[in-house]
Amino acid sequence: MKRASIRVQEPTPELIEKIRRARVAISQQKPRYLKCPYCQHNAIAVYEDTRGHVESKCKKCGRITVFDVLNMRRLRPRTK
Repeated sequence: MKRASIRVQEPTPELIEKIRRARVAISQQKPRYLKCPYCQHNAIAVYEDTRGHVESKCKKCGRITVFDVLNMRRLRPRTK
C-alpha cells in the first residue's frame, strides 16, 4: 500500500510572529484542562483569556465535543 505524500510548508514570517506573540501572551497564564465527557481524558487546554465555544476531537475515544468554555468554569467557594 503506497502512502500519499504530505505537503508540508514552512509558515510565513508573519505567521511565525503571530505564534510567538501568542506564546508570550499565555506564558504567565495557568492552563486549565477540559476533560472529554465520554472518557474523562484531557481533551483540550484552555487559558484565562479563552472565551466562547471550542470544538475538539478527543485523542483517546475519537468523539467530537463542543465545549462552552465560560459555562465550564470551576467556581471557587467563597471564603468570608
